[in-house]
Amino acid sequence: MDPAPTLLAPTPLTATPAAVCDFVLGAAIAADADVVWIEPSRGAGDTYGVDIERHGRLIASGTLDARLAAAVIARLAFITNIDLLAGTPSTGAARVRGPHAIATLSSTIRPGRVLRAEVHVRKHTPRAVPGAGPVAIGPGTQIAQYVVRDTLGSGGMGRVFKVEHTALGRTFALKVLHGRMLQGDGAAQFLREARAAARIKHPNIVDVVDFGYLDDGRPYLVMELLAGHCLAQHLDAALPARQAVSIARQIATGLAAAHSVGVIHADVTASNIFVSEDGLAKLVDFGLALLRDDPRFRENEAVADYVFGTPSYIAPEQIRGNRASERSDQYSLGIVLFEMLTGAPPFVAESTRDLCLKHLQAPVPEIVSPHGAVPRAVGDVVRRCLAKSPTHRFGTTRELVEALTAAEQALAATGWERWLTP
Repeated sequence: MDPAPTLLAPTPLTATPAAVCDFVLGAAIAADADVVWIEPSRGAGDTYGVDIERHGRLIASGTLDARLAAAVIARLAFITNIDLLAGTPSTGAARVRGPHAIATLSSTIRPGRVLRAEVHVRKHTPRAVPGAGPVAIGPGTQIAQYVVRDTLGSGGMGRVFKVEHTALGRTFALKVLHGRMLQGDGAAQFLREARAAARIKHPNIVDVVDFGYLDDGRPYLVMELLAGHCLAQHLDAALPARQAVSIARQIATGLAAAHSVGVIHADVTASNIFVSEDGLAKLVDFGLALLRDDPRFRENEAVADYVFGTPSYIAPEQIRGNRASERSDQYSLGIVLFEMLTGAPPFVAESTRDLCLKHLQAPVPEIVSPHGAVPRAVGDVVRRCLAKSPTHRFGTTRELVEALTAAEQALAATGWERWLTP
């Protein structure tokens, strides 16, 4: 029989919301809990229940006055950067430090007639001495339930390893943040990548299955292990139009799924598209992704002094300092499609400044493919994606998918039927 759950200590009438919130979170972290629920008590409209669970089992519970509970939830919202006035369920995250442990909190707060909060807790107890170097990773290294088998590569944010799940025997790709990235916004960006990709379950989006921290504080995420090649490695020459449109249609379908759950990729490039041997295309690397339910997200709002994105693929509105949107993803995918059709991106310059000016001002070049004339339907899709103004692109990414599907069907026509398509 499971042991009875521990009751949280009664809350003094003089306790502040901040103190109660810190007490509940501290109790959860100390107990190695993974989720905290703060919800109205059933049958009692003037009280809230606080339940702390570990691996799906209740380990502690308590009761709060409804007004105090609402104030505690507001404190949670403040800690994890959630706007309670958003009117829709919102998710935020923060890393907190206690006397004996560090934990990442991921809160989801649901507004309405009454507030409800769900807090996922991931505890990290660093054992590395301050100032020590990062944990060494190589073949045979054990990271949680994964054993490192090989190194797959390294990028600007981190290194990627081939790992094997010790219980399941399945292989995955494990990405670890570079130690130097901990000093800035790297860890938060890494967590954002994990949350964004994990929110989307779609055949054309890389699947993120796990997230955690090394003993030196570096976060890691675990993804499906992809077999095939990066699209950028095969664009030294143009692709046949039918293959290019197929890849673009698959990525647009994945983007439509991402946009439907509030995720904007914000860095669609040939380097972030993976193509398997059987032609399945997947979008990877959500390191710059934006989450629409993040209270810090405001479409068309000017951002800081930095422009994030890859210069060859960045949309004009991003260059002007506005945040990326669904239509910015369309623009970047249009660049990728142009590059697949012709073997080169539409805009090339010797400096980043001149390249950005071309995105802002230069007309879209003629689409010339070494494989023959490009059907008008395909060219129309490219030109509409590359419209300078977002309002002149497709209204939704789903409309882009429909246009690419129609173009793909036209390219697939054979015999006399091909003369019926533009």
